[in-house]
Amino acid sequence: MTLDVAAPANPRLGTRLFDFLLDYGLYVALLVLVIGLSIASPFFLTVNNLLNVGQAIAIVGIIAAAMTIAMIAGQLDLTVGSIVGLTAVITAHLIVNEGQSILVAAIVSLIAALAIGVVTGVLVVNVGINSIIATLALGLAVRGLAFVVAEGQQITIADPAMSELVYARPLGIPVPVFVMAIIYTLAAVLMYWTKLGWHLYAVGGNESAARRAGIPVDRLKRLVFLITSGCAALAGLILTARASSGIGTYGTGLEFNVLTAVLLGGIGLAGGSGRIERTLAGVVLIGILTNGLTLINMPFYYQQIVYGIVFVAAVVLDAIRRKRRAR
Repeated sequence: MTLDVAAPANPRLGTRLFDFLLDYGLYVALLVLVIGLSIASPFFLTVNNLLNVGQAIAIVGIIAAAMTIAMIAGQLDLTVGSIVGLTAVITAHLIVNEGQSILVAAIVSLIAALAIGVVTGVLVVNVGINSIIATLALGLAVRGLAFVVAEGQQITIADPAMSELVYARPLGIPVPVFVMAIIYTLAAVLMYWTKLGWHLYAVGGNESAARRAGIPVDRLKRLVFLITSGCAALAGLILTARASSGIGTYGTGLEFNVLTAVLLGGIGLAGGSGRIERTLAGVVLIGILTNGLTLINMPFYYQQIVYGIVFVAAVVLDAIRRKRRAR
Protein backbone atom coordinates (compact mmCIF):
# COMPACT_ATOMS: atom_id res chain seq x y z
CA MET A 1 0.00 0.00 0.00
CA THR A 2 1.30 3.41 -0.90
CA LEU A 3 0.59 6.63 0.86
CA ASP A 4 -0.23 9.77 -1.13
CA VAL A 5 1.92 12.56 0.16
CA ALA A 6 0.83 16.09 -0.71
CA ALA A 7 3.35 17.92 -2.82
CA PRO A 8 5.02 20.71 -0.92
CA ALA A 9 3.81 24.15 -1.75
CA ASN A 10 5.94 26.04 -4.21
CA PRO A 11 8.49 27.77 -1.96
CA ARG A 12 8.94 30.46 -4.58
CA LEU A 13 5.26 31.40 -4.54
CA GLY A 14 5.57 33.09 -1.17
CA THR A 15 8.70 34.90 -2.32
CA ARG A 16 6.99 36.16 -5.47
CA LEU A 17 3.99 37.33 -3.48
CA PHE A 18 6.25 39.13 -1.01
CA ASP A 19 8.18 40.77 -3.84
CA PHE A 20 4.91 41.84 -5.47
CA LEU A 21 3.68 43.43 -2.25
CA LEU A 22 7.04 45.12 -1.76
CA ASP A 23 6.89 46.60 -5.26
CA TYR A 24 3.19 47.39 -5.51
CA GLY A 25 2.00 47.32 -1.91
CA LEU A 26 1.94 51.12 -1.83
CA TYR A 27 -0.70 51.22 -4.56
CA VAL A 28 -2.66 48.38 -2.94
CA ALA A 29 -2.59 50.23 0.39
CA LEU A 30 -3.71 53.44 -1.33
CA LEU A 31 -6.64 51.64 -2.98
CA VAL A 32 -7.67 49.95 0.28
CA LEU A 33 -7.45 53.27 2.13
CA VAL A 34 -9.64 55.03 -0.43
CA ILE A 35 -12.25 52.25 -0.32
CA GLY A 36 -12.22 52.14 3.48
CA LEU A 37 -12.58 55.90 3.89
CA SER A 38 -15.32 56.03 1.25
CA ILE A 39 -17.29 53.57 3.37
CA ALA A 40 -16.43 55.29 6.67
CA SER A 41 -17.37 58.81 5.55
CA PRO A 42 -19.87 59.93 2.89
CA PHE A 43 -17.93 63.17 2.50
CA PHE A 44 -14.62 61.59 1.46
CA LEU A 45 -15.23 60.94 -2.25
CA THR A 46 -16.70 64.35 -2.98
CA VAL A 47 -15.02 66.58 -5.53
CA ASN A 48 -14.57 69.41 -3.05
CA ASN A 49 -12.93 67.16 -0.46
CA LEU A 50 -10.54 65.62 -2.99
CA LEU A 51 -9.53 69.08 -4.19
CA ASN A 52 -8.92 70.05 -0.57
CA VAL A 53 -6.70 66.98 -0.19
CA GLY A 54 -4.75 68.06 -3.27
CA GLN A 55 -4.28 71.56 -1.89
CA ALA A 56 -3.27 70.18 1.52
CA ILE A 57 -0.57 67.87 0.13
CA ALA A 58 0.95 70.44 -2.22
CA ILE A 59 3.55 71.77 0.25
CA VAL A 60 4.80 68.33 1.29
CA GLY A 61 4.50 67.10 -2.29
CA ILE A 62 6.64 69.84 -3.81
CA ILE A 63 9.44 69.31 -1.30
CA ALA A 64 9.15 65.51 -1.56
CA ALA A 65 9.77 65.67 -5.31
CA ALA A 66 13.03 67.55 -4.70
CA MET A 67 13.97 65.25 -1.80
CA THR A 68 13.49 62.26 -4.10
CA ILE A 69 16.08 63.65 -6.51
CA ALA A 70 18.47 64.33 -3.64
CA MET A 71 18.06 60.85 -2.14
CA ILE A 72 18.48 59.16 -5.52
CA ALA A 73 21.80 61.01 -5.69
CA GLY A 74 22.69 59.68 -2.23
CA GLN A 75 22.06 62.91 -0.31
CA LEU A 76 19.58 64.04 2.34
CA ASP A 77 18.52 67.62 3.08
CA LEU A 78 17.08 68.31 6.53
CA THR A 79 17.08 72.10 6.11
CA VAL A 80 13.86 72.14 4.07
CA GLY A 81 11.48 72.75 6.99
CA SER A 82 13.63 75.60 8.28
CA ILE A 83 13.84 77.11 4.80
CA VAL A 84 10.04 77.11 4.64
CA GLY A 85 9.98 79.12 7.88
CA LEU A 86 12.70 81.53 6.74
CA THR A 87 10.98 82.06 3.38
CA ALA A 88 7.73 82.88 5.15
CA VAL A 89 9.20 85.50 7.48
CA ILE A 90 11.40 87.14 4.82
CA THR A 91 8.43 87.40 2.45
CA ALA A 92 6.10 88.77 5.13
CA HIS A 93 8.77 91.16 6.49
CA LEU A 94 9.53 92.64 3.08
CA ILE A 95 5.85 93.11 2.20
CA VAL A 96 4.66 94.45 5.56
CA ASN A 97 7.68 96.24 7.04
CA GLU A 98 9.61 97.27 3.93
CA GLY A 99 6.72 98.01 1.59
CA GLN A 100 8.04 95.75 -1.16
CA SER A 101 5.84 94.13 -3.79
CA ILE A 102 4.90 90.46 -3.59
CA LEU A 103 7.13 89.70 -6.58
CA VAL A 104 10.21 91.36 -5.06
CA ALA A 105 9.61 89.66 -1.71
CA ALA A 106 9.25 86.28 -3.40
CA ILE A 107 12.44 86.73 -5.44
CA VAL A 108 14.49 87.80 -2.40
CA SER A 109 13.16 84.84 -0.42
CA LEU A 110 14.08 82.47 -3.23
CA ILE A 111 17.59 83.92 -3.45
CA ALA A 112 18.02 83.51 0.32
CA ALA A 113 16.92 79.87 0.08
CA LEU A 114 19.30 79.18 -2.81
CA ALA A 115 22.12 80.76 -0.79
CA ILE A 116 21.43 78.21 1.94
CA GLY A 117 21.63 75.50 -0.72
CA VAL A 118 25.03 76.84 -1.77
CA VAL A 119 26.28 76.75 1.83
CA THR A 120 25.00 73.20 2.21
CA GLY A 121 26.85 72.18 -0.93
CA VAL A 122 30.08 73.68 0.38
CA LEU A 123 29.73 71.88 3.72
CA VAL A 124 29.02 68.53 2.09
CA VAL A 125 31.30 68.66 -0.96
CA ASN A 126 34.20 70.92 0.02
CA VAL A 127 34.37 70.33 3.77
CA GLY A 128 33.32 66.70 3.50
CA ILE A 129 30.60 66.62 6.17
CA ASN A 130 27.91 63.96 5.85
CA SER A 131 24.76 65.53 4.38
CA ILE A 132 22.59 64.43 7.32
CA ILE A 133 24.86 66.07 9.89
CA ALA A 134 25.51 69.16 7.77
CA THR A 135 21.86 69.86 7.02
CA LEU A 136 20.69 69.05 10.54
CA ALA A 137 23.10 71.63 11.99
CA LEU A 138 22.44 74.19 9.25
CA GLY A 139 18.69 73.71 9.67
CA LEU A 140 18.93 74.72 13.32
CA ALA A 141 20.83 77.87 12.35
CA VAL A 142 18.33 78.74 9.62
CA ARG A 143 15.43 78.26 12.02
CA GLY A 144 17.10 80.63 14.47
CA LEU A 145 17.63 83.15 11.66
CA ALA A 146 13.92 82.98 10.84
CA PHE A 147 13.05 83.96 14.40
CA VAL A 148 15.59 86.79 14.27
CA VAL A 149 14.08 88.21 11.07
CA ALA A 150 10.57 88.10 12.51
CA GLU A 151 11.75 89.14 16.00
CA GLY A 152 9.93 86.12 17.35
CA GLN A 153 6.56 87.48 16.22
CA GLN A 154 4.00 86.56 13.60
CA ILE A 155 3.93 89.04 10.72
CA THR A 156 0.45 89.36 9.25
CA ILE A 157 0.05 90.33 5.60
CA ALA A 158 -2.99 92.58 5.19
CA ASP A 159 -2.82 92.70 1.38
CA PRO A 160 -5.30 90.05 0.12
CA ALA A 161 -3.61 89.79 -3.29
CA MET A 162 -1.23 87.05 -2.17
CA SER A 163 -3.88 84.83 -0.63
CA GLU A 164 -6.19 85.40 -3.60
CA LEU A 165 -3.45 84.10 -5.87
CA VAL A 166 -2.94 80.83 -4.01
CA TYR A 167 -6.67 80.24 -3.42
CA ALA A 168 -7.57 80.80 -7.07
CA ARG A 169 -8.97 77.76 -8.89
CA PRO A 170 -8.37 77.97 -12.65
CA LEU A 171 -10.38 75.22 -14.34
CA GLY A 172 -11.68 74.41 -10.86
CA ILE A 173 -8.27 73.17 -9.66
CA PRO A 174 -6.35 74.96 -6.85
CA VAL A 175 -3.16 76.77 -7.93
CA PRO A 176 -0.92 74.78 -5.52
CA VAL A 177 -2.07 71.56 -7.21
CA PHE A 178 -1.08 72.99 -10.60
CA VAL A 179 2.33 73.97 -9.20
CA MET A 180 2.85 70.51 -7.72
CA ALA A 181 1.88 68.87 -11.02
CA ILE A 182 4.43 71.01 -12.87
CA ILE A 183 7.17 70.15 -10.35
CA TYR A 184 6.54 66.40 -10.68
CA THR A 185 6.42 66.61 -14.45
CA LEU A 186 9.75 68.46 -14.56
CA ALA A 187 11.27 66.03 -12.05
CA ALA A 188 10.17 63.03 -14.11
CA VAL A 189 11.55 64.51 -17.32
CA LEU A 190 14.84 65.34 -15.57
CA MET A 191 15.33 61.90 -14.03
CA TYR A 192 14.06 59.67 -16.86
CA TRP A 193 14.84 61.47 -20.10
CA THR A 194 17.98 63.54 -19.57
CA LYS A 195 21.64 62.65 -19.21
CA LEU A 196 21.71 64.73 -16.02
CA GLY A 197 19.10 62.47 -14.46
CA TRP A 198 21.00 59.31 -15.42
CA HIS A 199 24.12 60.82 -13.90
CA LEU A 200 22.26 61.50 -10.64
CA TYR A 201 21.26 57.83 -10.49
CA ALA A 202 24.88 56.87 -11.13
CA VAL A 203 26.21 59.14 -8.38
CA GLY A 204 23.80 57.68 -5.84
CA GLY A 205 24.46 54.12 -6.96
CA ASN A 206 28.25 54.20 -6.88
CA GLU A 207 29.98 57.54 -6.41
CA SER A 208 33.48 56.16 -7.02
CA ALA A 209 32.47 54.49 -10.28
CA ALA A 210 30.69 57.68 -11.35
CA ARG A 211 33.88 59.68 -10.80
CA ARG A 212 35.91 57.18 -12.83
CA ALA A 213 33.35 57.48 -15.61
CA GLY A 214 33.98 61.23 -15.77
CA ILE A 215 30.67 62.30 -14.21
CA PRO A 216 30.99 65.67 -12.38
CA VAL A 217 29.99 64.23 -9.01
CA ASP A 218 30.74 67.31 -6.89
CA ARG A 219 28.83 69.60 -9.22
CA LEU A 220 25.79 67.31 -9.17
CA LYS A 221 25.82 67.03 -5.38
CA ARG A 222 25.81 70.82 -5.13
CA LEU A 223 22.96 70.94 -7.65
CA VAL A 224 20.64 68.68 -5.64
CA PHE A 225 20.89 71.00 -2.63
CA LEU A 226 19.93 73.93 -4.83
CA ILE A 227 16.94 71.93 -6.03
CA THR A 228 15.78 71.05 -2.51
CA SER A 229 16.32 74.61 -1.26
CA GLY A 230 14.48 76.11 -4.22
CA CYS A 231 11.49 73.78 -3.85
CA ALA A 232 11.39 74.42 -0.10
CA ALA A 233 11.26 78.16 -0.81
CA LEU A 234 8.42 77.60 -3.30
CA ALA A 235 6.52 75.60 -0.70
CA GLY A 236 7.20 78.36 1.84
CA LEU A 237 5.72 80.97 -0.47
CA ILE A 238 2.57 78.88 -0.91
CA LEU A 239 2.25 78.44 2.85
CA THR A 240 2.79 82.17 3.43
CA ALA A 241 0.13 83.06 0.87
CA ARG A 242 -2.30 80.53 2.30
CA ALA A 243 -1.88 81.81 5.88
CA SER A 244 -1.41 85.49 4.90
CA SER A 245 1.37 85.64 7.45
CA GLY A 246 4.90 84.59 8.28
CA ILE A 247 6.34 83.19 11.49
CA GLY A 248 9.52 81.31 12.30
CA THR A 249 7.68 78.13 13.33
CA TYR A 250 6.34 77.46 9.84
CA GLY A 251 7.70 74.22 8.47
CA THR A 252 8.57 72.74 11.86
CA GLY A 253 8.62 68.95 11.55
CA LEU A 254 7.98 69.11 7.82
CA GLU A 255 11.04 66.94 7.16
CA PHE A 256 9.27 64.09 8.95
CA ASN A 257 6.27 64.19 6.60
CA VAL A 258 8.49 64.52 3.53
CA LEU A 259 10.73 61.60 4.51
CA THR A 260 7.72 59.43 5.34
CA ALA A 261 6.23 60.01 1.89
CA VAL A 262 9.54 59.47 0.10
CA LEU A 263 10.40 56.29 2.00
CA LEU A 264 6.89 54.93 1.47
CA GLY A 265 7.48 55.54 -2.22
CA GLY A 266 10.44 53.17 -2.13
CA ILE A 267 13.21 55.73 -2.50
CA GLY A 268 15.97 54.29 -0.32
CA LEU A 269 18.36 56.11 1.96
CA ALA A 270 21.25 54.34 0.24
CA GLY A 271 20.67 56.18 -3.06
CA GLY A 272 20.86 55.07 -6.66
CA SER A 273 17.25 53.95 -7.08
CA GLY A 274 13.70 55.24 -6.93
CA ARG A 275 10.98 56.69 -9.10
CA ILE A 276 9.27 60.07 -8.96
CA GLU A 277 5.73 58.74 -9.42
CA ARG A 278 6.12 56.45 -6.41
CA THR A 279 6.96 59.45 -4.24
CA LEU A 280 3.79 61.14 -5.50
CA ALA A 281 1.82 58.03 -4.51
CA GLY A 282 3.41 58.20 -1.05
CA VAL A 283 2.46 61.87 -0.74
CA VAL A 284 -1.12 61.14 -1.79
CA LEU A 285 -1.36 58.26 0.68
CA ILE A 286 -0.21 60.48 3.58
CA GLY A 287 -2.60 63.24 2.48
CA ILE A 288 -5.58 60.91 2.20
CA LEU A 289 -4.74 59.31 5.54
CA THR A 290 -4.61 62.73 7.21
CA ASN A 291 -7.86 63.80 5.59
CA GLY A 292 -9.58 60.55 6.48
CA LEU A 293 -8.52 60.63 10.12
CA THR A 294 -9.88 64.18 10.33
CA LEU A 295 -13.18 63.20 8.71
CA ILE A 296 -13.73 60.39 11.20
CA ASN A 297 -12.90 62.82 14.05
CA MET A 298 -9.88 60.97 15.36
CA PRO A 299 -8.21 63.05 18.13
CA PHE A 300 -4.95 64.74 17.14
CA TYR A 301 -2.81 62.79 19.61
CA TYR A 302 -4.06 59.48 18.17
CA GLN A 303 -3.26 60.77 14.70
CA GLN A 304 0.32 61.35 15.83
CA ILE A 305 0.53 57.70 16.87
CA VAL A 306 -0.70 56.63 13.44
CA TYR A 307 1.87 58.86 11.68
CA GLY A 308 4.63 57.44 13.86
CA ILE A 309 3.63 53.89 12.95
CA VAL A 310 3.53 54.78 9.26
CA PHE A 311 7.01 56.32 9.47
CA VAL A 312 8.43 53.25 11.21
CA ALA A 313 6.80 51.04 8.57
CA ALA A 314 8.40 53.16 5.83
CA VAL A 315 11.85 52.78 7.41
CA VAL A 316 11.38 49.02 7.82
CA LEU A 317 10.32 48.69 4.18
CA ASP A 318 13.43 50.61 3.10
CA ALA A 319 15.63 48.22 5.11
CA ILE A 320 13.93 45.19 3.53
CA ARG A 321 14.38 46.62 0.03
CA ARG A 322 18.09 47.23 0.65
CA LYS A 323 18.58 43.65 1.84
CA ARG A 324 16.72 42.35 -1.20
CA ARG A 325 18.90 44.38 -3.57
CA ALA A 326 22.02 43.14 -1.79
CA ARG A 327 21.11 39.49 -2.47
